[in-house]
Amino acid sequence: MFGVGKSYRRATDIHERFGGQQRGGIATPKDHRAVFLFTSPGGEEHGYIDGFVDGIFMYTGEGQLGDMKMQKGNLAIRDHQANGKKLYIFEKQDSKSPFVTFIGEAECIDYHEEKRPDRDGNLRNAFVFHLTVDSILDKEQVHEPKKIYGDYTETKLKNSSLKELRELALAAASASPNPTSKERASITQLRSEAIKQYVLKRSKGICEGCGDPAPFETKSGPFLECHHMTRLADGGPDHPENVVAVCPNCHRRAHYATDAKEYNQTLIDKVRLIEDELAL
Repeated sequence: MFGVGKSYRRATDIHERFGGQQRGGIATPKDHRAVFLFTSPGGEEHGYIDGFVDGIFMYTGEGQLGDMKMQKGNLAIRDHQANGKKLYIFEKQDSKSPFVTFIGEAECIDYHEEKRPDRDGNLRNAFVFHLTVDSILDKEQVHEPKKIYGDYTETKLKNSSLKELRELALAAASASPNPTSKERASITQLRSEAIKQYVLKRSKGICEGCGDPAPFETKSGPFLECHHMTRLADGGPDHPENVVAVCPNCHRRAHYATDAKEYNQTLIDKVRLIEDELAL
C-alpha cells in the first residue's frame, strides 16, 4: 500500500484515498482496516516526545489538554490487533511541508502512563504506546530464517560471528504464536542490538559510504556510526538492508547535504549489493 522511505502528500495521497482525520497525530479511517500514525519533532514543545528506547518506539497518544483518555485514536492504537487493523507510521521532518515519509508498519505491544506537559504547559497523565516498527525496504527480497533466540548479552553479541548476527538481525518478531508483551519487547531489543553489531562487523572498519577506513580506533574497535536510511528519529530495530556503517562525515552528509536524498539512495543501493553477496 505504501513504500518504505517514500514521501506522500498527507491530504491527497492518504486522506482523500482512505479517509480519516486530517489533523492531529492519529487518523482512524472508518472504511479501511488501518490506523495512520504521524510523528514530528515539532510536537515536543507540547509534550509529544516520540523516539526509540532500547529498540522500542515510544509514541505519545492524543489529547492536547488535561489527562489523556483511552478513547478514539488512543483506543484504536491499543486495540488495533483485536480489531483486525494495521498501524501505519509516517514521519514529518519539516513542519511546513505537506509531505510525510512512510516508515513502515507498526505493532502496539504495550503502553504506559507518565507525566507530560499539555498544550498549556500543565502536567497531566499521558499515554505512551510501545511500538515495534517494521521498516523492511523490500519484503519480496527478504527470506526470514528460522527463529533464533537465547540468552544473548551485549558481550556475547559483540563476540558473535557475522553469520550469527545476521540470523539474529533477520529473526522474526515473535518467538511463539502468542508472545507476551515482555517477550516481544525482549526480542525487539535483541534485534536492535544485533543489527547494530552486525552492521559494524559487516563494514570491517571501512566506511560503507566513502570507502575510507574509520577515522580512528576506540577500545571497542574502529569508530563508525550506524545510519538508518529510513529515518524515524534514526534508531530502533530495522532490517540490515536499511542500516549502514559510515564515518561521521558521511553520516552528516546523509542528513544535511543538499544532495542528502540522492546520497541516501546511493547508500541503499550499496548496502543491497553487499547484502545480496552475503546472502549467497
